Amino acid sequence: MTAKAGEKAQKTGDFYCASCDEKVHATKGQKIPECPNGHKRFEARRNEPGNKS
Repeated sequence: MTAKAGEKAQKTGDFYCASCDEKVHATKGQKIPECPNGHKRFEARRNEPGNKS
């Protein structure tokens, strides 16, 4: 799953930056923020509600 900063999150969870692995959190329907280091592409989403992974 790839996501970009500025897109609306399809699901709530933590998004991990593809460049530096920093974490940002977004709620479903919210715009995904840039990572703290200014990157805009995310490779993974974890910690979705109801998901034990």
